[in-house]
Amino acid sequence: MATKRAKKTDVVSPSSAELRKAVEAIAIQPKSGKITLLTRKLFNVLLAVAQQADDSGDTYRALLSDIVANSAFDSNDTALVKEHLRRMVSVQVEWSTGTSSQKPGRKWGISTLIADAEILEDPTTRRVWVEFSFAPKIKKKLLDPVQYARLSLQFQSQLRSSAGLALYEICVRYLTNPSHLTMRETWEWWRPILSGTPDTEAGDEAKREYKYFKRDYLRPAIAEVNAVTNIFVELVEHREGRRVAEIQFRVTERKQPMLALDEHPNVFDSTLVDRMVKIGIPLKDAQTLYADSEENRIRAALQMTEQRMRSTSLPPVRSAAALFKDALKKGYAPPVETLAPATAGTAPRVAASASAADDLKARLLSEFSAYRRKEARVLYDEQGEEERDLARQSFEEDVLPGLGTHMRDDWRKRGLDSKLAETSFFDWLARKTWGEPTDGDLLAFTLSQSRAG
Repeated sequence: MATKRAKKTDVVSPSSAELRKAVEAIAIQPKSGKITLLTRKLFNVLLAVAQQADDSGDTYRALLSDIVANSAFDSNDTALVKEHLRRMVSVQVEWSTGTSSQKPGRKWGISTLIADAEILEDPTTRRVWVEFSFAPKIKKKLLDPVQYARLSLQFQSQLRSSAGLALYEICVRYLTNPSHLTMRETWEWWRPILSGTPDTEAGDEAKREYKYFKRDYLRPAIAEVNAVTNIFVELVEHREGRRVAEIQFRVTERKQPMLALDEHPNVFDSTLVDRMVKIGIPLKDAQTLYADSEENRIRAALQMTEQRMRSTSLPPVRSAAALFKDALKKGYAPPVETLAPATAGTAPRVAASASAADDLKARLLSEFSAYRRKEARVLYDEQGEEERDLARQSFEEDVLPGLGTHMRDDWRKRGLDSKLAETSFFDWLARKTWGEPTDGDLLAFTLSQSRAG
């Protein structure tokens, strides 16, 4: 006898939905395989699709056009979705109520993100669908959660790092909490949750040093969430002596105007793969790089490589692909601006107030630079003597030769005891650590100052 096919429900616009995400599915720890930004985004979109569907079925589906940013399908679009569906079927994660504490009544479990998936084309309409299902054990908890956080898929589309999206999901859950504080856990517990990387795959340095976790994940994630979502997040550190032992986050609703959001947010931006192919990276390699890397780093490395290729004042680039891969791996490409440019219709008003706007931005940049110098000083003080010596040596080799004679003499005589030298050194260290400030950085800084005031 033929097996009856599970009922499916067509959901045309999952991207516009609000997701009720079960608390057990928010602070998930990867145990086998990495949870990338795109894996997390796709999982959220599929959850939103299933929650809107008729719950009498076991299989759900969404149009591929509602998932990828490009509706003109080709093997590129399909390959991207296939790669992440493979990961979602294979990545093992631990589900919990968001704390490492084993308190009475709490539950723990492990499973893959989805049970199975399929991509198919309707022969009549030529539309391409993604079909998927969840493991029976976790299906009800995911689709009809008792405790959940309300997530905006529009906000998730603006976040460009896995740590930023994970932090947003966790903090939204605590927005209505009377204390406005998230759970308090060791920083080692937070690391795999925000990075999406299991402890078994993290480098020894990343697992051992809090300062690297703070530099590479915490600071960028907090700045990103504060810049593009409706919440404001602050890091709270709990120390044992000089060592940071545990951390948590304070979260409040932000009243300031939001950035303009995409009307139809999508999960995948396959144009980034196309740009990688154009600079000489084989398609399969480009798809793997896109799947494994943060979008913001890919955009930055692409922009830097493309600008370098167009330069007429510098020697020709021997290998654009090699330059791009090196910039992506080491993360030295300047960040791409995160705020949309003004439309043509606003040009007269912008031109009329250009001088005032320039003065305002100059003042803001000055204040932000002073703030970053302080942050760089804290980072420098937390480093060991060997690292501090290396930083001073790099400054002397890379920056000092281009400064004036007076500055060079002052540095050699007094080092960081010289106010001028100290300012130049920590300006350099801030740029080396976090890159040039973007409009998103300035916006987050402005909002933090307005809250402090």
